[in-house]
Amino acid sequence: MLKDSLKNKNMYWILGIAAALTLIGIVLSSMPGRETPPARKPLAPEVSEIKEEPTVSVFRHATGKTEQMPLEKYLEGVIAAEIGPKFPAEALQAQAIVARSMTMAKIVRGGVKNVHNTDTCDLPEHFQAYDLKKVTPAISKAVKDTRGQVLLHEGKFAYLLFHSYAGPKTADLREGFPELTKIADSYIEVVDSPGAKYAPDDVKQWEATIPRGELQNIFGSGANLDEIKITKKGPSGRAIDITAGNATVKGYDLRKRLGAQRLKSTL
Repeated sequence: MLKDSLKNKNMYWILGIAAALTLIGIVLSSMPGRETPPARKPLAPEVSEIKEEPTVSVFRHATGKTEQMPLEKYLEGVIAAEIGPKFPAEALQAQAIVARSMTMAKIVRGGVKNVHNTDTCDLPEHFQAYDLKKVTPAISKAVKDTRGQVLLHEGKFAYLLFHSYAGPKTADLREGFPELTKIADSYIEVVDSPGAKYAPDDVKQWEATIPRGELQNIFGSGANLDEIKITKKGPSGRAIDITAGNATVKGYDLRKRLGAQRLKSTL
């Protein structure tokens, strides 16, 4: 019945898996010793007003052109570029739900209209990675199997972050995305990441060589790079302040300027 409903364009495109979580909570609350879960927030207009699959505009940096496509088609390209097909079906499905939630949360906040006048783009630094050429049947199936499913927080699209490897703990927003504290601080927090033990060795252990002149430009001409050290850490242990003599740079700023592929973590 549910699958048939999804085929009808007049039916809600968004399922809102928060509803499923609420049902689970109701079952648990009837068990001895369980507290009654708080009432679920009503859906915000940004969610309730969507009646069918959205069409999104995607700015392509290689061509400088804008493409229009259904959201679910766009998500196939996101998953292909962000994690690729070499993961179990459940991992691809989880990525589809998170990417869909993140995409909608960003779009309702303006997307990249201030940069490209579009909903999305294919540059990870601006929005999310995207590569439709890398889509495989497994990726398409993961998107299809989770069609319309999103994560909600207090009736709104949850602004989510994802990563390839979080080390032993996920990061606090202040350690990596301080600009998001007003949006997602109430539900993104530091938690243990037990899956870290399954990460490949070349992901868990890495090193980066940064030219001294490049660091000097970042810290300033008066910085003493012979005295560089971490002077403040966040709740997960990631560097917040990195000091070189009398000059201090935020850990997330240093990573942003060097590039996330070079400085893979501040942990």
